[in-house]
Amino acid sequence: MGKILTEKKDCDIFDEILSKNESMINCVIDLNYKQSKHKKTLSSYVKYIDSNNFDDNTLGISFGMPQVGFNEELSNAKIRYIATELAQAIDNNSSEAVRKIKKEYGDTKEFLKAKEFLNKKCKEVWNVFDNKKEQINIPYEAMKTLGITNQPSLDFLLDESLKYYEKDNGTTTIDIINSTLNNKNINYTFSDIYSYLKTTNKKHNYKLNFKTTAYFIKKLDYNEEKLCELGIEKDAISKVLKSFKPIERIYYFIKNRIPFLKA
Repeated sequence: MGKILTEKKDCDIFDEILSKNESMINCVIDLNYKQSKHKKTLSSYVKYIDSNNFDDNTLGISFGMPQVGFNEELSNAKIRYIATELAQAIDNNSSEAVRKIKKEYGDTKEFLKAKEFLNKKCKEVWNVFDNKKEQINIPYEAMKTLGITNQPSLDFLLDESLKYYEKDNGTTTIDIINSTLNNKNINYTFSDIYSYLKTTNKKHNYKLNFKTTAYFIKKLDYNEEKLCELGIEKDAISKVLKSFKPIERIYYFIKNRIPFLKA
């Protein structure tokens, strides 16, 4: 599951070659850039694309595809210019510079294209999965000013696990939550995760399995009300409590003012 999460950002060349030629080109550019000796910054990525305009259509010919022009995401000079200026401002973590560019170009469609491109690429340049134990230098303030982030969404991290892996009664969801909380480059707190799960339960009514329920009973300090807001039914809580130590069960009853005989 961890491998799936870290590879979601990568293109599948063999699928794309059968569908969208432009996406194929973008993917090859990404792969070439990752293998290059460029220092990985947003600025260097934009410059790399700008210096590989593919006027000779080398990539298209190599893969037997129709000729194409520029990289689709930076499809004209104005988008590339704005993307270059914004990338430099973000690399320098300069909110002031970002604001100036927004003031001049913020109401243009080219600005929106450049922003969309940088929002995608900053997740690769400052990949939170590359090094989980050491904090990397991330230009949070400038990215926040532009309205982009290198942080994966909680939906990205947890949606598939809730949909598919809770049914096998495994610990995938627990592992993802713990990995997220222990990752020095991800800013989510347990409270953020709880709020996400509570909202998600209202929309999809996912059922948490035995092990995940046990995890949340302890993480939520045996708070029955908060557990129920995650869609965990009282019968499910009772079943899990039977596997706990007697002192833990007693604590749960006392905390939730449940009479022992009724419990």
